[in-house]
Amino acid sequence: MDTEHEFGETHQNWSRRQFLWGAAGLTVAGLVALFGKKATVDAARAIFGSPVSAGKINLYQFDYYYLPNYMTWRVGDYVEVWLQNQSRTHWHEWTIGRHVNTLPFQGFGALPADAWAKDFWSGVPVTLSDPVKVDNFVPHNAHVTYVGSKGPYQIASGGDFSPTLQPGGSIKLSFTVPDKPGVWDFGCFVQEYIHYRTGMRGQINIIQA
Repeated sequence: MDTEHEFGETHQNWSRRQFLWGAAGLTVAGLVALFGKKATVDAARAIFGSPVSAGKINLYQFDYYYLPNYMTWRVGDYVEVWLQNQSRTHWHEWTIGRHVNTLPFQGFGALPADAWAKDFWSGVPVTLSDPVKVDNFVPHNAHVTYVGSKGPYQIASGGDFSPTLQPGGSIKLSFTVPDKPGVWDFGCFVQEYIHYRTGMRGQINIIQA
């Protein structure tokens, strides 16, 4: 890129290659935002890589996908996930685990409370703060610290660790990434797994320090 100064103004001359790469990046980002499909996300990671996320992370819930739907965390890093439900009509939750229980996919019989065979949050210290329009929060086996009055968190029992937000709701989760390396799945199991089956899911790759 060349920069020229003329009459006190700055003009940027973009090369053809820079323009094409920029347009391609915007196209891929737009496709991921719109569809959140695994193939599109894999293509984006292949081109641009997957930087480690630390500090403040905005995680948005839409109908029916997350943005971002892939993250890389490092063991020992401090993370503040600001979970925000952008839907105007639907409740959404956020769970993280491994080996989803496929029994509900049969469509018959009782639905188990636990979506995952292994809950990521088990034994993990996590601080919750700034609750807005929380429908319910299940702490499960996490070591939870609540900032402020517990009332707005709508604490419930049964099932995996999961904050469920009403339309327009939000909550902040602050924690140190535990020593649980590898790929973890996350998803929304509201409405008897319909959200998850529709595509509301993602992955977190945890790498060693």
